[in-house]
Amino acid sequence: MANKFELSVIIPVFNEQKRIVQFLKDMRVAAQKNWEIIFVDDGSKDDSANIIKNSGIRNLTVVSYRSNKGKGFAVKKGVDAARGKYIIFIDADGSVHPSMINKMLKFLKRHDFVVGSRTQEDSKVEQPIFREFVGICFNVYSNILFGLSIKDKLCGFKGFKSNLAKELFSSLKSNRWVFDIEIFFKAKKNNIQPFEIPIKWQYKDKSKMKIYDPLKIAFELVTLRLKLYSRTKIIRQLLSVRNTKKT
Repeated sequence: MANKFELSVIIPVFNEQKRIVQFLKDMRVAAQKNWEIIFVDDGSKDDSANIIKNSGIRNLTVVSYRSNKGKGFAVKKGVDAARGKYIIFIDADGSVHPSMINKMLKFLKRHDFVVGSRTQEDSKVEQPIFREFVGICFNVYSNILFGLSIKDKLCGFKGFKSNLAKELFSSLKSNRWVFDIEIFFKAKKNNIQPFEIPIKWQYKDKSKMKIYDPLKIAFELVTLRLKLYSRTKIIRQLLSVRNTKKT
């Protein structure tokens, strides 16, 4: 079945009413007539959903549910609802300007999986030293655990061909911070190498990440690795038994 739109843009939202107004203005300008814009309200307790619904953005869909489930869960809900040939998700805080979406779309026409990277030579990044340090530690730690080589895994700006996105998110185990790592791990298992592009990224105040969150993330990464390893081990055992029966 043909895709209804060329591109689906997914924006997960949780209590963003104080920061989202400018982002909505920028998105209204950036959005093209053959794009659908999907905001996923991840259990916000403020007026985020109403502000979005009254934004005047064309081809707008708002997916809402009562309880906060996490960014990974929200992006998955957006992927499930997407009807575009390509799928891109972007953070609602405006750290990456919506004008970058069209740039990523051009690369998606040549690559299955494209990620915005703050570590590229041509990237322009403004962020506090603490956030930069946490990012470096996270990337080194996750590379060791999962055998990945991507330098910037947490940037909230990623794009996929639709069929790949739906496959990677179909059985997502990580509802919160570390879902990006799960996606990279699954892509690697399918021999898909993400294509990294330079971006302009600006830190926005009132970040959702608290000072103790890096410790929680470290624990979640270990838990995720055990889950994914266990599943891989079981599949290998089943295949081994099947091959033994054949012989």
